[in-house]
Amino acid sequence: MHNWRNLPFDHALMSHRPLSRRNFVGVMAGALAVTWITNARQFRLSTSSKAPASRVLPGVLTAEQRRDLDALTALIIPTDETPGAREAGAVDFIDHGLATFASDQRTLFMQGLADLDARAHRLGGKAFADLDPGAQLALARQMDAEKSDFFGAVRAATIAGFLANPEYGGNSSKVGWQLIGFEDQFGWQPPFGDYDRDASPD
Repeated sequence: MHNWRNLPFDHALMSHRPLSRRNFVGVMAGALAVTWITNARQFRLSTSSKAPASRVLPGVLTAEQRRDLDALTALIIPTDETPGAREAGAVDFIDHGLATFASDQRTLFMQGLADLDARAHRLGGKAFADLDPGAQLALARQMDAEKSDFFGAVRAATIAGFLANPEYGGNSSKVGWQLIGFEDQFGWQPPFGDYDRDASPD
């Protein structure tokens, strides 16, 4: 398994690389992304009996913070011929996580978003989400080159939000699962594969 922290940020820019998007998601779903998904699942199981009927999940980010974070996630898994982080609702997953199962990372994200906003205003006098795509990319590359803990955490959380069970707040319309060819069945019957295709069920 590759370590996503050691991969250059350009590895995450999949727009012009045939078949690389699916490979990217598989390679980059490393330990930290899995931790987000695992914690989300455990939280969901622990609160399932108390879950509200509404699909709207709690969050802690302001509207401005959500816009900036959404723009950053869209650089990590961009939209091209297939849906990206934006269509998957990665920012919803992250916002819900920071309010609940990933609350231990809330300070990191709040400080990181404040730093991102300050960098954007120094660069162009605008919020990060309002910068032109080239300026956004330059800032993201800068944070990646600095091995920013915030940028690394956003990358892991974006991948998790792209691939997690939609019940956890991301992977809207199951776009992440469709991209990697995951069959949303959660239950199988024999034959499971070529090895037992000729076996007769009891």
